[in-house]
Amino acid sequence: MMLTCIRLAEDFDTTYRVNWFPQGADAPELDHPQELFAQGWMDDHFLSQEAFSALAQDALPIWSFQNDESPDRLIKHLNSGRSVLVEEGFEVLAFPWEDIEAIRPRYRGFIRQVGFTEEIREVMDRADAKLSGQGVSAYHIRRGDILNGLPWKHTTWPAKIEPEELYEAHLEKNADKTAIMFSDQPELIRRFQKRFPNLLQMSDIADVSGMTRAKRDFLELYTMSRADQVIAPVISAFSMAAARISGQQRKVFRDVLSEDEFQDASERVVQRLKGGSDNFLNVSEASHIYAKALFHIFQFGSDDRSQEAFDLARPLLEQGADNAFLPLLQSLNLFYLGKWRDALEMTDLALKSKDLWPEDYAVLCALRCAILGRLKRRWQAAVSFSRAYWAKPLRPDVVVLGSRAFYRDQLALRVLPPTDWSLQWYLRRPWFNFNSHVAQRKALIRLPCNFDMILLDWSDLALDQKAKRLLTDPSRIQLLTDGLVRAGDIPEDDPRRKSLQIVLNTHMGDISKSNAIDASRKVVSLRPENPLYHIRLACLFEGEGDLPKARLSMAEALACDPDNPFLIFAMGRFLERTGSVEQGENQILSAADIDVATASIQGKAGQIHLRRGNKGKARQYLQKAHDLFPPYKRFANQLKRAGG
Repeated sequence: MMLTCIRLAEDFDTTYRVNWFPQGADAPELDHPQELFAQGWMDDHFLSQEAFSALAQDALPIWSFQNDESPDRLIKHLNSGRSVLVEEGFEVLAFPWEDIEAIRPRYRGFIRQVGFTEEIREVMDRADAKLSGQGVSAYHIRRGDILNGLPWKHTTWPAKIEPEELYEAHLEKNADKTAIMFSDQPELIRRFQKRFPNLLQMSDIADVSGMTRAKRDFLELYTMSRADQVIAPVISAFSMAAARISGQQRKVFRDVLSEDEFQDASERVVQRLKGGSDNFLNVSEASHIYAKALFHIFQFGSDDRSQEAFDLARPLLEQGADNAFLPLLQSLNLFYLGKWRDALEMTDLALKSKDLWPEDYAVLCALRCAILGRLKRRWQAAVSFSRAYWAKPLRPDVVVLGSRAFYRDQLALRVLPPTDWSLQWYLRRPWFNFNSHVAQRKALIRLPCNFDMILLDWSDLALDQKAKRLLTDPSRIQLLTDGLVRAGDIPEDDPRRKSLQIVLNTHMGDISKSNAIDASRKVVSLRPENPLYHIRLACLFEGEGDLPKARLSMAEALACDPDNPFLIFAMGRFLERTGSVEQGENQILSAADIDVATASIQGKAGQIHLRRGNKGKARQYLQKAHDLFPPYKRFANQLKRAGG
């Protein structure tokens, strides 16, 4: 942020000031800026909180100018004596009228304009002399708290952890060149240095071991930035910042290794795992590297290596690896091997861990759904899918495993809310292009469902906040629209297609509310027995403020299926929103008594009783909500308030 301020001040002929972190507001190591900066420079550039507040009153954030086509508005703003706020730190900032590639290299020199102490500058000078312009590669290996810290050790970090073999592959290619390595595990660096004599570490530049955390971290960051290229895991804030300071983009191993080199290194990871956990820092590191190796073992188009994957995990579990994700991965291996009952047993065992992250708990529920579906236990499969879906609707594993069960008619759909399930069959989405536990094409060959179609009408049931924001996310609405376009087997005049198109067009602003209402009425007249279409019409009436018609449409939806807990719940929520709070709450309580698998319905019933002072009744519903998805902290906290 400071370098960006220096850049803007230089290019727009103005000054910059720094609002340093208030004491205790962020990390303790930032409480003493005098460890890094000379007092005179801080006197000139640091703002008091009062001065900052005064300047901020008529300031604008820098992002408010980032869609402008010219600098005119920004210049006018600055010339009026007003300020801009720079609050984003990890990107080189460039406006549309600027060339970011011309700006990026300048960052390397900006840091010399910052007034560091003599102690800090001395080490910076040494780093420059040793590394700058020498063709050095800098590597960052992340381990530390991911391996051993709580709760971090209990989920996988494929974007943060890279196996040593990838570093070795690049070092071997450049054995005649100087390199430097940074890691929170010093023993890893020492291991590399035995094989690669040209590999440096921070102590070869300067001894920072006795310095404070702030000094040490900054100097390592700066030293890394003096290398000609920074190579690190996909997600690493430390190396990303170093690359920005250096005026370049940080690289990942797929940028610097050929495909053959990458695959050969990945296969060496598998072979190291076969040698046992003694080849790793500890059994936790072996488990994390195992999780990473699975992406290689199960890559699309490769031979079936499910038994090999299972055999690699078994000794880790036997040696006492307590990482909560490991039984999950072994459950998947058993699933791929078609050992359905063993997979179910392992899944149930994995679900008992109190250390599971919410995402992994949802994956296990989805896996359990797929296993139960294969065992022809459709009701239980649907219950497990419901638990997974409402907790993490966007998790790729949940979508893939849920799609598998749905396509194979292994779900009792009565457990789930009224949806155009026959249309859902055709409404698919592209493959996920980011990491997940499940080996996608081993679980599912065809494209997965776009289950956002369910959220269009029932987002109120989701526990995940990002999932709830579907209606304000144009990219997700567009993905649904694209899926509908590709559903060529559904005729244009089919009520299913027309109803969904109205909903999508309304949210994209492509149709007026009055036209949407007229079109929805026609759909309802064609399919009066379908409660979903009545609910959609009610939402349009409610949006227009016509509450009597909205209430009538909701009543007609409920009349289609009077004992459906989702329709009763929807009516209750509508009544709450429109002023009939007590009547609405009673409807929600009735829905909860019928519902079997929806944590949000049970949770809302518990909250109603909690507000009414009925702690005993509240406990019953909140306990059920908690049991459906234990990692969701809100239900656990409310249960404590209810004395449970």
